[in-house]
Amino acid sequence: MRDQDKIAQIITRLETGTCTPQELEWLHEWYQSQDLQAGAVFRDDAHQLQLQSDMLQHIHEQLDEVQMPSTGSVVPLYKRWWAAAAVLALVMATGVWAWHNYRETHTLLIAEAGPGQQQQIVLSDSSRVWLNAGARLKYPKVFGEIRTVELEGEGFFEIQQDAHRPFEVHTQELNVQVLGTSFDVKAYSMLDETQVTVKTGMVKVLHHHTGLDVLSANDQLTYSRSAQQYMKSKVDNDQINEWASGMISLSQAGFAEVALTLENQYGVHIRFNPSEMKQYEYTLRCSKQLSVRQVLDIISSIHPIQYDMKDNEITVHRKN
Repeated sequence: MRDQDKIAQIITRLETGTCTPQELEWLHEWYQSQDLQAGAVFRDDAHQLQLQSDMLQHIHEQLDEVQMPSTGSVVPLYKRWWAAAAVLALVMATGVWAWHNYRETHTLLIAEAGPGQQQQIVLSDSSRVWLNAGARLKYPKVFGEIRTVELEGEGFFEIQQDAHRPFEVHTQELNVQVLGTSFDVKAYSMLDETQVTVKTGMVKVLHHHTGLDVLSANDQLTYSRSAQQYMKSKVDNDQINEWASGMISLSQAGFAEVALTLENQYGVHIRFNPSEMKQYEYTLRCSKQLSVRQVLDIISSIHPIQYDMKDNEITVHRKN
């Protein structure tokens, strides 16, 4: 007989008051033999052991109360079996609750903003995230003890304060830890630099597990992957998340960042020679309502560049 069938049979006997002490002992031994996968269902090993200990204590209490008769005959201890049934129900209900909790906190959702798009996401703790064009956010359906999301691209965060559950943004290079604040993270894998800019409140920035610095309002941290170094500077608070209100806003950016910004905004592909374009830094502030040609015209009126455009392919060169 399968264990599932035997358990169902014992439950039926519990309901009718005809279950034997031997059957209850078998149920106890079966429970002890189960691998409850602590790493998946419970918070940690200690949490699993505590719950198992509590449940087994209740079962032992029921077994200790049962006096085995010398004849080994069935003893219809109706009330005691109902108490045992309640213990079994507790075991089963706790397992179902733990699995449901595990499934909710480990169900990951993905939000993406396509070319020329912005997307707003409301997280389960009522925190809000705005994704810039080309950005991607991975986040749980329901947060656990630590509120963690993964970001590729640029996002602006408004985090609900919760002193007992810190909020973390993980990127390829940097991790940002906060309790309740608003800040911008720019973390495109194809760019050398990752930026964290604080609008309100305070955040801690780490490179993997190594703390780099603590930022407050108007602070910006720029981390270079190639140099393995970071720089901290001050920025204009009003310009921190201008992109969320329909602006293209870049400050002292390399052309690689300019090109990526235009590709994400307009769905084009820009070809250029990095060594040819690396000597300039670009500061650009204009409406996203402009066409890509109009934006390139603005850039070429300030810097010695020229471009050729065919369909969605754009080639940019430095003027001689």
